[in-house]
Amino acid sequence: MTSGNSNDQPESILFDFDGTLVNTTPLILRSYQATWEASFGFTFDDAVYIETFGTHLRASLEKLLDLGVSTGRHAPPSNREEAVDNLIRRYRDFNLTWHDEMIEPFPGIAPSLSLLRQSVSRLGIVSSKMRAGVERGLRLFDLDGYFDLIVGAEDVNRHKPDPEPINLALVRLGAQPGRTLYVGDSTHDMRAGRAAGVRTVAVTWGPFPRHELEATQPDYLVDSPGEIVSILTDGVD
Repeated sequence: MTSGNSNDQPESILFDFDGTLVNTTPLILRSYQATWEASFGFTFDDAVYIETFGTHLRASLEKLLDLGVSTGRHAPPSNREEAVDNLIRRYRDFNLTWHDEMIEPFPGIAPSLSLLRQSVSRLGIVSSKMRAGVERGLRLFDLDGYFDLIVGAEDVNRHKPDPEPINLALVRLGAQPGRTLYVGDSTHDMRAGRAAGVRTVAVTWGPFPRHELEATQPDYLVDSPGEIVSILTDGVD
């Protein structure tokens, strides 16, 4: 575990959801693949999809649509907005159908949340997915009782890596940025957290390569959920 240099003990911890609390990577990748196969007859490499993880679904699909056009994989749509709407429908149809069968909590998450619940005043989730999707995943694994707040995609106008979602969570929780941790698996999470002035915790069990997370210079880089607990129990440098 690497760390930053603040002496203020955290009072609030905010978490990303996908790839941080619950392993949704196989489901998300298959949802993208099925969408592109049905829409265009091909699929990008997994790494291309992963680069969009942690951002709002519409923005991700727009980026991928434009990439397909710019690389000559398919013709530009006659109506871009309508094309993206259709991609969203296909993606969500597949995702919702297979959701419960293809996701699972990461090992050690539940006991770590239980310990964190005893150590800090407030726990929250800040996700780029719709709140209903977050709630469904939490209920599936009995994780919903740990959190005081969920900020979902519908709650903000700008999405990660913009700091607006984290800023909104801070306001709703009455939390101080300097005494708040934001835990996430993506480079977008780390950039959003830094822009919001909170301390960032990058987790390495998600789909983003370690070197990409390190490049964002998070305050902490952890390899297991228990190390998040250690940030509090061992004190802050």
